[in-house]
Amino acid sequence: MMLAWLKKKWASPHSADSSAAAEARIASERVPVPVGPLALYLAGQVAAAEEATLAQLAIEPDHADGLLVQGLIALDRGHKADSLRVLERAASLHPSNAEIQVAFGQALLIAGRGKASAAAFHRALAVVPGHAMANLNLAKLSLASGQEDDGMKLLQSAVTRDPSLAEAQFHLGNLLRVRGDLDPAEKHYRNAVSLRPDYVDALVNLGSLMKDRGRNEEAVRHLEHALRLKPDIAEAAFNLAMIRVNQRMWGEASHWLQNTLATDPKQADAQYWLGNASMGLGDAVTARKAYQAALRINGNYVQARWGHAMAQLPAVPQSEDEQNNAAGAFGKELDKLKTWFRVHRPSDAYKAVGAQQPYYLAYISQDHRAVLSQYGELCTSLMGTWARKVGVPTPIRNMGSKCKIGIVSAHIHEHSVWRAIVRGWVEHLDPTEFEIHIFHTGTGRDAQTEMAARRATRFYYAEGDWVAWAKVISDARLDVLAYPEIGMDSTTVRLASLRLAPVQLASWGHPITTGLPTMDVFVSAKALEPEGADANYTEELVELPGIGCCYHPFALTPAPIDLTQWGIGNTDRILLCAGTPFKYPPQNDALWVDIAKCCQPCKLVFFRATPETLSALLEARLREKFVEAGLDFDAHVRFIPWLPQANFFALLDRADVYLDSVGFSGFNTAMQAIERCTPIVAWDGQFMRGRFASGILRQLGLDEWIASSMDDYAALVERLCSSSARRDSVRQQIITRRSRLFSDPQAVAAFAQKVTSLGRGI
Repeated sequence: MMLAWLKKKWASPHSADSSAAAEARIASERVPVPVGPLALYLAGQVAAAEEATLAQLAIEPDHADGLLVQGLIALDRGHKADSLRVLERAASLHPSNAEIQVAFGQALLIAGRGKASAAAFHRALAVVPGHAMANLNLAKLSLASGQEDDGMKLLQSAVTRDPSLAEAQFHLGNLLRVRGDLDPAEKHYRNAVSLRPDYVDALVNLGSLMKDRGRNEEAVRHLEHALRLKPDIAEAAFNLAMIRVNQRMWGEASHWLQNTLATDPKQADAQYWLGNASMGLGDAVTARKAYQAALRINGNYVQARWGHAMAQLPAVPQSEDEQNNAAGAFGKELDKLKTWFRVHRPSDAYKAVGAQQPYYLAYISQDHRAVLSQYGELCTSLMGTWARKVGVPTPIRNMGSKCKIGIVSAHIHEHSVWRAIVRGWVEHLDPTEFEIHIFHTGTGRDAQTEMAARRATRFYYAEGDWVAWAKVISDARLDVLAYPEIGMDSTTVRLASLRLAPVQLASWGHPITTGLPTMDVFVSAKALEPEGADANYTEELVELPGIGCCYHPFALTPAPIDLTQWGIGNTDRILLCAGTPFKYPPQNDALWVDIAKCCQPCKLVFFRATPETLSALLEARLREKFVEAGLDFDAHVRFIPWLPQANFFALLDRADVYLDSVGFSGFNTAMQAIERCTPIVAWDGQFMRGRFASGILRQLGLDEWIASSMDDYAALVERLCSSSARRDSVRQQIITRRSRLFSDPQAVAAFAQKVTSLGRGI
């Protein structure tokens, strides 16, 4: 503990009874006793130092070095009483020895005698003004009693006197970090680590600071180094977990959270984040257990309570029963949540909103309007309480000549939401009639982001957390606030649960009603909605003409791809299943088996999502279904990596049929199939989210390839597979008709008209 400072300070002893004098006296008397106990101790030769100390004290019981080393060895071994007794005697015998006073002060400090220890450190300073170790220890006492300014001055004095004092550098870094002075804090942490490469606490805090500053890989290096030196540091493991959580690397996050809990099983935060990581991995069972463990530690942990309700909805259910029971289980837990918040009224209740979301509910093909209405009312109630407390102003209409529209999205970059919905708005809303304010709440930034920034009246980016965003949006004094996707990220749902503009609307980036009373309108598309669709929404439904958007083709040249690397032969029929794993519910597994049977030789080609555990869950479930049917899974199914866009286009060109995912269709992938003229078999779902591909085909007059039943679906796929001439005919029809789907501003014109009427209260 005191080795580093003693090495430096004892180079110039402050006692007349120094080790050099003792050694000279011993030599002159020709006594065969080992000399230099302090030198031996400082060299790390503790056993030899102890032997030399005993010999020294046997000759001279009051010897300063001998008493100091004896006290230090006792202190190192945890013998507090012995250490205190020896060092108290040494301090009494040698009051002018600053090093003994400091050692005595530290022994007193360890014994819990803070006032007496401070007196010892002051005695050391009286002997050696500015003594670095004395100032460091007095600084620690000041900080412990909340006297930060005094602590800062003492630490600065210690570092000025002795820059090689790693502990002073470390504590000064801590204090500066707390004060928000991150650059100097980082400098002092680096100094501490440079002076002592094995300084575990400094490594942990430097790694934590690098994490907070977004320098993740450097943070990982420091934190992993600390854990190699001391494997049971819960803080280091937790920080590593948080880095991986932010990177959505759920497997590594789960590993480090379990590491944290092995050391500190009562850490509620680690249990909570283990729940989130487990949901990311598709393991809802483990997630529910982790959330419950967090609540056993802290019953008022609102995010964990919220998370447990959301975890009733598995990403990739392993049975029909699990899928069918999920929505009901979510509804029951939601009722419990409402009751708990009403009874307990926690002051931080708003923190639960958006912590997790019922994202996977949309992938269960049932009517969820009622339960999402309950969910939305709870969200707006909790966020409304916060808004009243902090004084969020009531929005008023802008009286300017132009209609002010705000667009809030985390995906103002190359993304399916941008490509399908937002880009058309940004490109075609008339700047002479609209002020367009874009609030890019995400972190992704690319050429599409820059294009959006150029076209916007004002572009907002990196404004801070959701609280900062709420103020920025409120201060913009908008007429209409549009949320293209609600339910895909936490910031958006928190903001959407507030009333920040007189009129607020949602759209189909996440194609299901929001349930939020703060959303006045849901903007959809006539070609994508069934009859009587109004009943599916808590908002007023607006159906724009056609597919409801101005969608531009990629116009990208396909890049050749070698399919043999995944065991797909030249004679195999390729049936492309391009949906994410959660778009394939277990009740439809038999359909893919039937298609494989009737279209041989074929390969049903699925994709490995990130994280791959989700794809693994789907693959295991499908494999079991194929085995039950007596069909060789490996002969008919392939899971391949996610492909770059140009490679995916080459795969579309090679595919015989694009298979729409049943229950939750894919808009962007279906549009890409049309761009490449790939034949599609579509499913006509009960709700908008299951009708993207079928709506697209109807716009092209290709209704005959829309299935009305599972048997019909399999029969349509077989019909296309059995005739290359039929496939060529469909491709030709797409070629001649596809232009009607692309780059059509008609829907945006209708959107503009509706926004104007809403914004002006017409």
